[in-house]
Amino acid sequence: MLKNLVLVLLSANILYFAWSEGLLQSYGLSPSAGSEPHRIDQQLQPQALQPMPAPDAQALEQASTTACLRSGPWDKEQAASLRTALQTALPQDSWRLDALTPPPRWIVYLGKFSNQELLKRKLTQLASISGVKTQEPRDPALVPGISLGGFDTEPMAQAELARLNRMGVRTAKVVQENEPPNKEMLVIPSVSKDIQAALLTIQPLLQAHALQPCE
Repeated sequence: MLKNLVLVLLSANILYFAWSEGLLQSYGLSPSAGSEPHRIDQQLQPQALQPMPAPDAQALEQASTTACLRSGPWDKEQAASLRTALQTALPQDSWRLDALTPPPRWIVYLGKFSNQELLKRKLTQLASISGVKTQEPRDPALVPGISLGGFDTEPMAQAELARLNRMGVRTAKVVQENEPPNKEMLVIPSVSKDIQAALLTIQPLLQAHALQPCE
């Protein structure tokens, strides 16, 4: 009895294997193939994909044309040589040299004196006071006069004035000193291909201050 049961189970397993593998398909016996049409519909369709267009050449050219470049700061001697080269290489309206005005500062000041004799007399008096240093103001509007020190802020200058007063320096005051421009910045507002080519002719001169994008 047990032997017959084993044979039955073995035969059943063999038949199930044949059926599941489709070996009995010719007899009309095979498992039904699963079908999920909605998954097919959800697949990407390669033929519908479109490549991203390349950047428009005209737009790139326009961006290059409208770029702004600058170079500097150039001191007076350098700016003079640069100006001569630019006048030869570039159209007059394609570039400019902007004066760079130093930020104002505050000085402890004596003056303005009406003549040089009064200036010399005051300098002699100050020379007898230890710890007092004098110099000529950088601002032409304050000459002839005496600067007893320059500072970035007015409170700092006021503190120095108070110290000098305690040392016996009288009639001094705190004033704003405006130093005249002494450097220039080259600005080329619009750099076309023609301008780029022209700049190559003065490239050795521009190496002192490389061209950079305008901020």
